[in-house]
Amino acid sequence: MPIQDLQKKLPIVIAIACGILGIALLNIYLRQKEADFEQKMRQLAQRSQPAPQQQMAIVLVAQTNIPAQAPVTPADVAIKEIPAEYLQPGAVASLEEAIGQIAAVEIAAGEQIIKTKLIPPAKIGKTLSEITPQGKRAITAAIDNVAEIADLIKPGDYVDVFALVSPPAADAKKKEERLFSISQNVKVLAVGDEVMGSASLLTKKDQAGSGKGLVALAVSPQEAILFSFLQEHGKIRLILRSPEDTKIETIRPADWNVLLQYLSGGDTKAETDQAAVVEIYRGLEKEVVPLRGK
Repeated sequence: MPIQDLQKKLPIVIAIACGILGIALLNIYLRQKEADFEQKMRQLAQRSQPAPQQQMAIVLVAQTNIPAQAPVTPADVAIKEIPAEYLQPGAVASLEEAIGQIAAVEIAAGEQIIKTKLIPPAKIGKTLSEITPQGKRAITAAIDNVAEIADLIKPGDYVDVFALVSPPAADAKKKEERLFSISQNVKVLAVGDEVMGSASLLTKKDQAGSGKGLVALAVSPQEAILFSFLQEHGKIRLILRSPEDTKIETIRPADWNVLLQYLSGGDTKAETDQAAVVEIYRGLEKEVVPLRGK
């Protein structure tokens, strides 16, 4: 091809190439714009979707401090809506359940009204036997640590009962004190001079003397026998628990061996096996009887 003809066609070739390149760049630009538009539409769609609603619950709360043994009036409480996850077990949800009831313990302002902290009016002014739950026995026990908990524990509270005793041993010199769990989730009917419907149990001599006092507890008939025995052969101690916690735990006896094993992080299987037997003494002879099958 003559050079002159090539020179004449070169501008045309360049124009065609520029046109093709321009079309390619335009397609790329349009695709990018389309992708940006679709992304913005997805974002707008997500924003327009309603957020999941939080589940709410109705509860009664104290507007002012309600003293113990005081009747609950409409002015004492308010209806409040709170997130369901913050609702306490046994919380009162209606005015009918609270108005006219008696506060078993002091209820602080802003606190949720719990059923276990309310007493029917008929329970007030009754004798100790009349406020004892059916199937239970009211026993007054001398509590070793009552001076420590007298300001914390109130009638209507629930406690765990422990006994500090020295089990009999063949060698009297080797006797060791052990702490046993006797009963759990026991209702307190009276503490010293704070008694629901009965006379004072704790005398002035008790308050100012040995540090011990009387507490009335609602226990089963079998527990009443154990408590009476412990009055003569050991010491009874109380541990306050939450009214919402009714779970009964398996608690091993505590002594020096158990404490040292716990502190050292050692294997306590041997002590667990030992707790599964009972030692019976006939004169100077000892017989070990398993409490359950191995």
